[in-house]
Amino acid sequence: MAASEAAPVRVGRVSLPTGRPGRLLAAGLLLLLLVLGWELVGSPLRDWFDGRADALAGRQALAVRMQALAARLPALRRAAEAGAGRPGPAVLIEGSSDAIAGAALQGQVQQMAATLGANLSSSETLAGAAAGAPGSGYRRVSVRISVTAPFEVMVRLVAAIERATPIMLIDDFELHGSRIQLAQNAPLEASLTVLSFRRGEAGPASRPDAAEPEAAP
Repeated sequence: MAASEAAPVRVGRVSLPTGRPGRLLAAGLLLLLLVLGWELVGSPLRDWFDGRADALAGRQALAVRMQALAARLPALRRAAEAGAGRPGPAVLIEGSSDAIAGAALQGQVQQMAATLGANLSSSETLAGAAAGAPGSGYRRVSVRISVTAPFEVMVRLVAAIERATPIMLIDDFELHGSRIQLAQNAPLEASLTVLSFRRGEAGPASRPDAAEPEAAP
């Protein structure tokens, strides 16, 4: 007579199978734990690494564009001075200081957003910084904005900024939304920094890092 199968193991009021059924159940539970672990840890971690890689690639592309633009600034300035009597597209934003140029940039971005129907929820002028070769006198001004708009409007706003005069660049672009929102053309939230350049003034007074004169004793 064949040996009977081992009796089920009782845990409290629950009977757990033994033998081959028990091994299959244990393997199934292990597989379920692995799947849950991937969904809770592995998948978000992979998405985070992918996002960091995309952000790094974007920063590298922006750095290349900014270096190319900075190298063109002296030639553009000479061309602008040579054709001062002839009207032409503006390359540098107007403003005798970073604050004035930043306010002008902020106003132009707000106007573009309003024209395209994008809701500008916040806008902040960032600190200016030197641009181009040392001693060139060029300054970088920037504005950080948060905008809410459907995806199509968002694309048109980005295109309008990149085609604007004076020259503008986009940095730190963050888009928040889901595939469902994209499919339904629902409003998305985005944050980005808009950069432009101005002609700095001669003298240490135009540089924010210039040392202030010491007080007379």
